[in-house]
Amino acid sequence: MGMSAPWRALETTVEDPAGTAPPGARTQTALLPVLVVVVLLVGSLAVVAYSQLQPGGQVQVVSGATGSAATRASPSVAMVVVQVAGAVARPGVYSLPAGSRVGDAIRAAGGYSPDVDPRAAETALNLAAKLQDAQSIVVPRRGEAATGSGGTAATNAPGPLNLNTATSAQLDSLPGIGPATAAKIIASREQMVFASVDDLVSRKLISATTLAKFRDQVVV
Repeated sequence: MGMSAPWRALETTVEDPAGTAPPGARTQTALLPVLVVVVLLVGSLAVVAYSQLQPGGQVQVVSGATGSAATRASPSVAMVVVQVAGAVARPGVYSLPAGSRVGDAIRAAGGYSPDVDPRAAETALNLAAKLQDAQSIVVPRRGEAATGSGGTAATNAPGPLNLNTATSAQLDSLPGIGPATAAKIIASREQMVFASVDDLVSRKLISATTLAKFRDQVVV
């Protein structure tokens, strides 16, 4: 080894202390551990990527809270739309899965309100009855009768009906008013009490022609 080429000493490795191996062999030996690490790293990434795939190539989303796989979106479920009025916390129109019960609709409306008449509700409502689309469920308040799931209500009291307190059945008895319109009237007064019988027309609940049929039978 001449002093004119001092870098030659760097080519001598522990595996070849005499420096007799060809330079290319020594370079391959030095790169071998690096290649092994790269192969292992690529293999690990491939395993992780494969584990994140569900059958069919769908990416599996994992919940951070439970660590369980999130289910795919289920097909559309058939729904029914019902009106819940009377002594409930949140009167309104609700969409529930087909096959739901009257009790489910009342729970969706926030349950009974403090002014509910428990005994009348027990008599008028069948909580186990299956809901029908466009059904009106009226929970009776104290001091008034109501129908819940297609049953009959008490007969109308003598004298004009008060639009702000009349039951669904009482409104249904008026000429030109059916169960659906009665439910709309009750829902409207839950939002804002009627100040005049003409509010039925101004709020587009009925036509002026229909109101003329029973104007003398209602008050506010």
